[in-house]
Amino acid sequence: MGYSEPQTITDDRVRFSALGPNSEGVIRDGNHALFGVSTGNSYFSRRRLADAMAWATERFAAVDVVYADVALEAMLEAFGYEPPAARRSVAKQLRGMRRRISGACDDIGTAAEKVRARPLSGFLAEPGYQEVRARTRTALRTDVGLRAAQDTTAYQFLSSRLGPHGMPEPAQVRAALAYVEAELPFFIDTPRILGVASSVHCYHSVLPLGHLLFGGDRPRGLRPADNQGYAIVQCRD
Repeated sequence: MGYSEPQTITDDRVRFSALGPNSEGVIRDGNHALFGVSTGNSYFSRRRLADAMAWATERFAAVDVVYADVALEAMLEAFGYEPPAARRSVAKQLRGMRRRISGACDDIGTAAEKVRARPLSGFLAEPGYQEVRARTRTALRTDVGLRAAQDTTAYQFLSSRLGPHGMPEPAQVRAALAYVEAELPFFIDTPRILGVASSVHCYHSVLPLGHLLFGGDRPRGLRPADNQGYAIVQCRD
């Protein structure tokens, strides 16, 4: 599978590049941008998130920030937390995440009217999300490349907690895979989930799933919708 390096464009706030030919068109359309943030990734600080959202609100008609809150308790329990302690820790982490997002919205002023912030768990019962998730679950049973990219993403997530030489326990792997699997539909068809004409998934690096799904032509296997894009958005420090 071929891979072409995306062209990076720099403006006052961010450096960004579209991954894959469809992504360039989705960015030009300017309909919708999605940012996924998590408690385990500190890249999107309040300042960086504000810069990224300010950039996005100038280019897109609507912006969603989805923060991951699925499988976090199971993850902490797999790392040895007792269930009550895991619940308290997750609640504290999510409060901090919501404050970070709210503060970033305050920092960009009236542009925040274009921004919605919601937890990933809030989509689990919605028909659009369930439809796309059913597709991804089916694909994960037969698509070897997709499953490998999911596994690699999960192990990268675990390595940030275990260190480069740590070996995860089975329960930790199960929790990490559940975490990644819940996010996968937003790589495949955010427009169907959110009811928008097109959408670009924005992240500060190329995740293994992003590389697989957007980095080149896939002759077979699950592919993103034509109106689904991926962009690398890095804030200027």
